[in-house]
Amino acid sequence: MSVKTGERNVPDTPQNRQLNAVWYARELALYTIKICDNENVFLPKHRQSLTDDIVRTATAIYLNSWTANNIRVTEKNKKEMWPWRSRLQRQAILDCSKLLALIGLAHPLFHLRGKRVEYWSDQAVKARNYIKKWRESDIERYS
Repeated sequence: MSVKTGERNVPDTPQNRQLNAVWYARELALYTIKICDNENVFLPKHRQSLTDDIVRTATAIYLNSWTANNIRVTEKNKKEMWPWRSRLQRQAILDCSKLLALIGLAHPLFHLRGKRVEYWSDQAVKARNYIKKWRESDIERYS
């Protein structure tokens, strides 16, 4: 008998925290790009003014998480590589907060439905929380 993916007992390891953080950042970026590209949600006439910033911020969250995940910190290179990785993680966290502010602007400006804003904001908060947990774990490991 097989176990469904969502019901598997996955251990809380540093590698899994990294994977989860990057996965949620990716899902947030994909959802944001789809939403901002939808002409039924954002009118084409007014889209570029705010949606460019929204997409750029969501993409930056994913790229910073991805890049931080690809920086390998070892005992030999810890002093050189850990600050870079930490800086990218911190920037991704700050960009999640920035994205929440931009969603807050888009809500009244484009008359977005409350459910859409709630789901989108929840995605940003989840990504931010996963990146924070990952960063806290790294601080514990490398400091």
